[in-house]
Amino acid sequence: MSYQLIYADPPWQYGNRISNGAAEKHYPTMTITELKRLPVWAMAAENSVLAMWYTGTHVDEAKELATAWGFDVRTMKGFTWVKLNALAEQHINKALAAGELSNFYDFMDLLNAQTRMNGGNYTRANSEDVLIAVKGAGLERLNASIKQVVYAQQGEHSAKPWEVRHRLERLYGAVSRIELFSRQSIDGWDTWGNQCECSIQLQPGRMILTGER
Repeated sequence: MSYQLIYADPPWQYGNRISNGAAEKHYPTMTITELKRLPVWAMAAENSVLAMWYTGTHVDEAKELATAWGFDVRTMKGFTWVKLNALAEQHINKALAAGELSNFYDFMDLLNAQTRMNGGNYTRANSEDVLIAVKGAGLERLNASIKQVVYAQQGEHSAKPWEVRHRLERLYGAVSRIELFSRQSIDGWDTWGNQCECSIQLQPGRMILTGER
């Protein structure tokens, strides 16, 4: 089985294991070497696209991983998710109902106040990005109106907004596609991850279709 669109959210390993926000406290992480050994190159079609999540601390690692999986990075900013607080919808609706917004600048102040306050050694991080990389000729863009920036509330730890997956569907159409490190089964997608029913078995250096031995 080969896939034309591969959407991945790698469980990057971080150094802040003591912090309450440390990834290791919420899910098993993988080293860059372990990630590189996953044979994503074996599942990628001759002409295919990789859409992969990464954070600002892992720019170089993201490029390395895409290359190891057989792809050429075309943009580090395919999508940018601006994270809103879990209560953003409630707070904004309350302000609107109370008539607290009299102009554009009031709304922008409120929106900025609702962005997530994450950690950071310089500015406080409140966004994540998706790089786009291609193998061969990549895929034809079917919709030229797909925008980069996604405003969405933050869910449970590391969960990504469904809107990005939806925009990829609109961008590339009904191609063969799989989500790696998925948390759930998704209509129209094959999936692989430790929290979903897997369509394939992916092991270091080896890919097995479900049902094979």
